[in-house]
Amino acid sequence: MITPIGTTTPALHVAESNESKKQNIKLEEIRETDATSKIAQIKESIKNNKYKIDMQKTSEKMALNLLNL
Repeated sequence: MITPIGTTTPALHVAESNESKKQNIKLEEIRETDATSKIAQIKESIKNNKYKIDMQKTSEKMALNLLNL
């Protein structure tokens, strides 16, 4: 079968789709690892009484959220 220039064959499209899915899974695993690491750091800080809350940033975020901005 001959395909027009600039188009992909269905098999190639499926291969690209599978590769894209694999990349998305890897990115999600990295995000989960980063989140788990961040959570562990926060837990450790709380345990050692070193966790600090930035009241300025917190209050700004709360105000913007309440104003739907």
